[in-house]
Amino acid sequence: MRILLVQAFTALDLELVFPIGLAYLAAHTPEEHSVEIFDVNLYRDEADPYAVLAKKVRSFKPDVIGISLRNIKVATPGLHTDDFEPQQKTVRILRKEAPKAKIIAGGTAFSLYAEIFMAKLPELDMGMWGEGERRFPQLLQNLDKPQTVPGMWVRSPTGIQYTGSPPTVNFKALKPYRKDLLDFKPYTDSSFVSVGLQSKRGCALHCIHCSDTYLLGNAVRRRTARSVVDEMQELKEDHGVDQMFFCDQIFNIPVGHAIDICKEILDRRLEVRWSAWFNERANTLPDELLVWLKKAGCGLLSFSPDHADDRMLKNLDKNFRRRDLVYTYQAAKKHGLDVEYSFFLNAPGEDWRSLASLLKFVAEAKMHCGPNFRMFTLLMMQPIRIYPHSRLHNLAIETGLVDRDADLIEGQFWNPGGMSYAVAGIQAGAQAAWKVRKQVKDWQGNPTATV
Repeated sequence: MRILLVQAFTALDLELVFPIGLAYLAAHTPEEHSVEIFDVNLYRDEADPYAVLAKKVRSFKPDVIGISLRNIKVATPGLHTDDFEPQQKTVRILRKEAPKAKIIAGGTAFSLYAEIFMAKLPELDMGMWGEGERRFPQLLQNLDKPQTVPGMWVRSPTGIQYTGSPPTVNFKALKPYRKDLLDFKPYTDSSFVSVGLQSKRGCALHCIHCSDTYLLGNAVRRRTARSVVDEMQELKEDHGVDQMFFCDQIFNIPVGHAIDICKEILDRRLEVRWSAWFNERANTLPDELLVWLKKAGCGLLSFSPDHADDRMLKNLDKNFRRRDLVYTYQAAKKHGLDVEYSFFLNAPGEDWRSLASLLKFVAEAKMHCGPNFRMFTLLMMQPIRIYPHSRLHNLAIETGLVDRDADLIEGQFWNPGGMSYAVAGIQAGAQAAWKVRKQVKDWQGNPTATV
């Protein structure tokens, strides 16, 4: 069969994101099928990127279309714009141009809103929840009876049905994702973090707002350090990619696994620049790890603490406290590493004192680290979006902040009370800073760079 894998719009006006999920699917598709990947985002500067998509579908004549619905929101300071409409438009174009093809949805956004997407997008024949590398080949053999494949959302005479929970994927045993179906250059030109790779899946943490554990579980499934660096070496030597981002939920849990990867990079004398998301707890960032990170080419410590006040961190069920956060910027300066943080505003329990504590931390970190403190993610500060299948969603229902039957596709945020006015003021300032930054980047000829 002819199989076209499509990445719908992700986050407009931000960096491109290489469609690693689709590339994993392609790697596990049996060789007798013809597979191509089309990323709509590569054509977002065209007058009509959807026309480019339509032309591709007409020329390729797919029997099966897999569409990755990865994001549900475009995040721009001071503006909460939903991604559903461009994704809906993409699906409708696919159906119009390939009326006989089977259209299968997947991706993070689909998995979070699966039943709702199936109801709102009748053009979809079916959808696959969660990790699909093992089930996609199984589905290709059973396109006329998808109800026999676990983890599928299918249509039946009685309505939309779910075929039951799929087995956990043995991540270590998966093939590396395919790298020959798209040119990496537009992604590397876009930003430092556009080309991803994974060393593990799953997260051992329990943050109340996060839906990652619903999608991937709390068990951390790891690849060997050797296989991870094999992939880094392939990206570098065969595809000219010398900057990449680990899209693990958390890179430094467990610490030993992170150190092993760094050692493997050094043993091969592989010169690459890379970054990752790190946990903030001091015992997950020992000096030994930081030394290896610096030697192995890690150029940026990315943290998502979400707050800096101890009471708020407890409310968010974080595994660290403010003293750990102070340690992170002290350690970054000590080892000569860049550092960035992302925070939420008006999280559960926020008041003027906790907000002042957050802003004080930002000022202290900037003063301590100077130019090594990256400000970009701070421009993105906003209230927490309430996602389904999270404990925050349950809390929002209990407190009456959202209706029990709200589908949450139109973004709803934890932003109650008088603190919402402070949020609006901070976001207005962030939006002004964003515009200035964009003008500077445009002048420099690098409008999409984020770091």
